[in-house]
Order: sequence, then C-alpha cells, then structure tokens
Amino acid sequence: MKARIEGQMAGDMGKWVSEYRLSDLGNNEVMCAMNCTDMEAMGAFMSDPTELQWDKDNGAVYKAYMMTEMTE
Repeated sequence: MKARIEGQMAGDMGKWVSEYRLSDLGNNEVMCAMNCTDMEAMGAFMSDPTELQWDKDNGAVYKAYMMTEMTE
C-alpha cells in the first residue's frame, strides 16, 4: 500500500496533496495523514472506477476525516 500511495503522489494526486505521512499500523493496516488542497479532486480520484476496483480486489477500506488547525 505504501508503494501504491507513493506512486500516486508522483502522479496526479501530488498536484493536490501538498504533504503526507504514512504509518504502518501492523496487521495489514496503514494510516495516511495528508494536507489535501483540493477535496473535489480527491473525491473524484477515490471514486474513479479503476480505484474502486483496486480497492475491492485488495480489500482496501477507507475512512476519511477532515480536520482544521487549532490556532488558539
């Protein structure tokens, strides 16, 4: 999964994700935190039929959360 995300970052996803961190949680789980500058592009990317099929074939399950920086 790490190699897949790194490959995607080298392509189109890198245009709208300014930085990211990956963590191997063990038990075939990975957590990715990223600064996404275009949520519409990310949604379209994650909804692409090719991506959905890869997820299905590989048992990938995503949970997406949005957070904002605390300034005070």
